[in-house]
Amino acid sequence: MELIPCNTCGQNRFRPIYTKESPLGESFSIVSCEFCGLVQVNPQPTFLDVKKYYDDSYFTQRTERGYDNYYSDKLRTEISRVFQLNLNDLDFFSWEKKRISELPPATKLSSLDIGCAAGYFVAYQKDRGYDAYGIEIADGPVRFARETLKLNIFQENFLDWDGNFQNQFDVITLWATIEHLHRPKETLEKIKSHLKPGGVLILSTCRYGLLAKLAGLKWRYLNVPEHLYYYSYQGLKNLLLSLGYFHPVSFTYGSGMTSRPGARFFFKLRKWIMDRLVKWLQLGDMMVYMVQK
Repeated sequence: MELIPCNTCGQNRFRPIYTKESPLGESFSIVSCEFCGLVQVNPQPTFLDVKKYYDDSYFTQRTERGYDNYYSDKLRTEISRVFQLNLNDLDFFSWEKKRISELPPATKLSSLDIGCAAGYFVAYQKDRGYDAYGIEIADGPVRFARETLKLNIFQENFLDWDGNFQNQFDVITLWATIEHLHRPKETLEKIKSHLKPGGVLILSTCRYGLLAKLAGLKWRYLNVPEHLYYYSYQGLKNLLLSLGYFHPVSFTYGSGMTSRPGARFFFKLRKWIMDRLVKWLQLGDMMVYMVQK
């Protein structure tokens, strides 16, 4: 592992927060940048050291950090429902309607989902008439997306990708992806070169805020080393604006209370109340941004 400069501000002074072991027994330090406050795993494992955590069991065996069966119709339906909710909250469909009105008749909008996993958002966009693409590194999800869903998926690291798509996409998405990346700032910079003028970037990620601090080491998104970066709500906004994106629209959601099979009525009611309360107060431990090029 290598001690690296802060990815947001480039400084090299950090305040220790936690030390946590991974499921493979490896120990990782979670620190906060003393200059910009970005919380990160540092020293940082290499790309190949992290890639081993994304074998097929990550997508097929339920753990605190994986999925029960990522390829099930039930989970695909639930993920698509969350996409729809998030896009509604961003007022994305108003932007989309205006975008379509500015194009010649019968022109398709285009989209790229980075870190697309099994391609569920690519399929969602394709079904809605988009010329839709995805990019992913994990073998199992790429195979499923290509063979089962018949989608256009590139199996590459986005920063190494040399596709001929400069200024080609109306929409680029990073759904719960940026926290996994070794070079998130550079990724956001490269995304701009692939967006058409006036196109939008949409990204969701876990939010390091009050709920995360209260939960400490038990915070549900403190999954090392898969999650390398933990942004604050304001910190992510500042980064996007510093890179030249504009017109940010955002919200937070998620109380951290998880649904349990057979949960009693009062638990479900309390979760329902807490989820809506933290969203209204903008205290959720997930956040979603939409910005324009």
